[in-house]
Amino acid sequence: MLPQIISDEEILFRAIKPFPNWWKFDINRPSSAAFKDSRGVSVDRDAGRQSSQVVQILRARFSVRAVVSIPTGVCRTFGTYPVAKPLPNQPEHAEIHRSESEVELTSGQARNLSRAVRLEFFDPVI
Repeated sequence: MLPQIISDEEILFRAIKPFPNWWKFDINRPSSAAFKDSRGVSVDRDAGRQSSQVVQILRARFSVRAVVSIPTGVCRTFGTYPVAKPLPNQPEHAEIHRSESEVELTSGQARNLSRAVRLEFFDPVI
């Protein structure tokens, strides 16, 4: 089965969990570590929903320090491969992979994503 194409205009959302190495407090941005995962960077597609609705869902699902977003097209400019990975209870689930054949992002790809994301929600207390 071929992976479902995600349009360049679709927005991807990443929940940034409160792990110390996932946030750079000095610049108030996620670190590249938040985008390193050997199983793929788990994200939610907007799927036509408002950003505030996606943020609310991610906050209800996880304990998060922040929620960030990035257009799929911007991900692709860094050579990454966003792929739809719907789950039974989460049809909007997707992952960002290194390429069509490799999963874990390079350090450079992770760094580029961490610098390019837009901050949608931040909780300084968590």
